[in-house]
Amino acid sequence: MTVETLTFGSLSIPQKGNYIRRVILSCMIGNALEWYDFALYGYFATTIGQLFFPKFSTFASLMATFGIFAAGFIMRPLGGVIFGHIGDKIGRKSALLWSIYLMAVPTTLIGLLPTYDQIGWLAPLLLTFIRLAQGLSMGGEFTGSMIFVVEHAQTGNRGLYGSWVVFSLLLGILVGSAVATSTCYFLSQEDLLNWGWRIPFLLSVAGGFIGTIMRRTVQEPEQFVEAKERHKEHSTPIVELFKFHLNTILYVVTIELTLSIGFYLIVTFINNFLTALLNVDMVTSLMMTTLSMIGMGIVIPISGWFSDRIGRKAVLIPSALAFTFFAYPLFTALEGGLVSALFAQVSLSFIMGAFFAPIPATLVELFPVSVRYSGLSISHSLSMAIFGGSAPIIATALIHFTGNNAAPALYLGIASLIAAIALFFMKDRAKLELM
Repeated sequence: MTVETLTFGSLSIPQKGNYIRRVILSCMIGNALEWYDFALYGYFATTIGQLFFPKFSTFASLMATFGIFAAGFIMRPLGGVIFGHIGDKIGRKSALLWSIYLMAVPTTLIGLLPTYDQIGWLAPLLLTFIRLAQGLSMGGEFTGSMIFVVEHAQTGNRGLYGSWVVFSLLLGILVGSAVATSTCYFLSQEDLLNWGWRIPFLLSVAGGFIGTIMRRTVQEPEQFVEAKERHKEHSTPIVELFKFHLNTILYVVTIELTLSIGFYLIVTFINNFLTALLNVDMVTSLMMTTLSMIGMGIVIPISGWFSDRIGRKAVLIPSALAFTFFAYPLFTALEGGLVSALFAQVSLSFIMGAFFAPIPATLVELFPVSVRYSGLSISHSLSMAIFGGSAPIIATALIHFTGNNAAPALYLGIASLIAAIALFFMKDRAKLELM
């Protein structure tokens, strides 16, 4: 088998043969498309609020929209249980295929939904059901992608390989941002509200088709195949998980506080904060979000590579503490004009990229292979359901009741301090073989 190099920009990933190329690209493309679908709801939250809810007030519509956003997260733990069992018992590949089906179809349906003016309260009800289906899919997609890639990686490059899964998530969000920005730029406000907002959602049909084809070309990780042979007698991996690894689940939820709260504040909330509360036009706000995501993308592979060289904790703890000390002044800077807001948003994205990049390898290293898919999917889904899905609505409520637009930063700062303390006690397995 010949040695080839997988190249992304200026970074090269050495690996034997063409197979690892397919593994990484299949997960990157599928995960990017999944997050493109999921991110669109966040980018069009203000528009959806106007179309799918009665016009009480901007605040009420935005709260209702974010409420349905949070409802999608309720299903993530259940999705984690279902896809975790499929991934541990049947196969990683089967779980990843079903997860992409369950995202592409509901997202397409959002683009076909009648509005509140057309069918009344049935509109937000149907929207809620669709978001619940998407949440079920998200319970197994991202964790499945990180497991699939990291299990194929060698010991010395799990951080870098896993970071490409995070990068693909960002790529999906960037594509969603670009499509949303283009739609808003080329259409009038009237056309956007009448039909234009539907176009990005309908495009997910193509995304689901491409992702499915890519994932059918890869095979199960060797470690999983061997473990499956050894654990034929275990019919229910989830029983083994909760019997022997409950503490690890709770630990993951704790160390992910920075990720679950920070990511959705930075990626979803700030965009709508700028448009709905600071009256920045949607095109400008989306362009600022796109630039901040590019900044995050730059730091992700660098941070993943560093975590292989100096350890996971040496990257994760300083990044979490950076939110503790700098989140409030940066949120305050969002109100200082467009240049100040852009600087603040990019800075927050840089810190999040540094923290997020080592997470896939870190989490995969915490669970043994026999219960890894269930363990990661359930713990990550719980974290996102409890803290991630509620982050935008809590942030909006904090601003409303305190009168301080930077109040969400205090929530992020305290959560990050708790995560940093938990990470201090974590055993760093960067240099060890997977369990």
